[in-house]
Amino acid sequence: MVRYAWCSLVFLAACPPKNGTQTPPPQPLAGPGCPGASDVYVVSYVTQEPGKGRSGWVLPLHAMKVEPGADVPEYQPLDPAAATVSGVPAAPTGPLWLVTGGTAAPCAVKLGTHYAAKIDGPPASLSYGLELDGCPAPADPQDAGGVLLASKDAPTGCQFQAPRPVAARLGQMNEQQKWVRPTQATPIPPAIVGAIPAHECTAPACEQLWAIGQIEVANQPVAWSGAVNWLATGDEASQCTWKAERFSGTFILGADGKPERVTEGQDHPLVLSAALVDRSGAHVLLSEGPGEYATYDLVPGKATLGHHITWMFAPNEAWDMVDHLGPLCEQPEAKPAPLPKDAKPQSPYP
Repeated sequence: MVRYAWCSLVFLAACPPKNGTQTPPPQPLAGPGCPGASDVYVVSYVTQEPGKGRSGWVLPLHAMKVEPGADVPEYQPLDPAAATVSGVPAAPTGPLWLVTGGTAAPCAVKLGTHYAAKIDGPPASLSYGLELDGCPAPADPQDAGGVLLASKDAPTGCQFQAPRPVAARLGQMNEQQKWVRPTQATPIPPAIVGAIPAHECTAPACEQLWAIGQIEVANQPVAWSGAVNWLATGDEASQCTWKAERFSGTFILGADGKPERVTEGQDHPLVLSAALVDRSGAHVLLSEGPGEYATYDLVPGKATLGHHITWMFAPNEAWDMVDHLGPLCEQPEAKPAPLPKDAKPQSPYP
């Protein structure tokens, strides 16, 4: 069984830079800039055992629930008509470019055959997409995610800026696997405080926890990703049953200069994973969650949905962990796989 990975907001603020240094943001290169949000897609590299299927880049586009135990192939190619009947959206058009981590130049890629991959779940489903041809496997097998850009010319002037941790108040698990209350805190940036709902929370009966990431372009914040938990504490022996109210999402500054949470295309709160930036500034935001993502065209004061793609149905436990900041208790194993045989989809955070 292949397991898929997701990342919670806690990791964004909990991982300090190595050696106490902060990696400077990449500088946009000369050349064609970034395309619009509707021309940005998340892709993955699939590795399968020899003789058991194709290994290569794929573009997941759609998911459909099936009955548990349904007798369907683990992985099967589809003709375009069958893909359309199954609800797979239209494929991107025009020249396509695969962009991965590091400094590698965009790779020209071509669309291949449609496929359907079985996901045992729960929930049981099929994940549909397109195979991609023409680009090599990632140099690092752990770096199995990338982004597909539809652009007339190679977008050599487009780079990806990930959020950096700027604020946190988090507890930690000790050697006895007991949660220890926070002893340090970095305050939430004033720019987005107004987007967080007021909530009465007084220690020790309640602990307010947060983790905030920020994307900056030319030393100016353009977007934030964050979560706030109001954790009702109690008997330490039952910390795994403590209740928490949670608030999270992607944030920008609205046209009136006040912070706004981006909600269009987010049935679940998604984690801001990157901004696409070129010489003229930030143009596209990418927000991700377990099995789905949304892209947004970014202009001052507004984020407009490009597209929202669900390519896998994740269990509720997966979504619960996206913005969970309290005690880390053992969770039931989440079994769905987004893609066949050893697929390693892109994590929301590098």
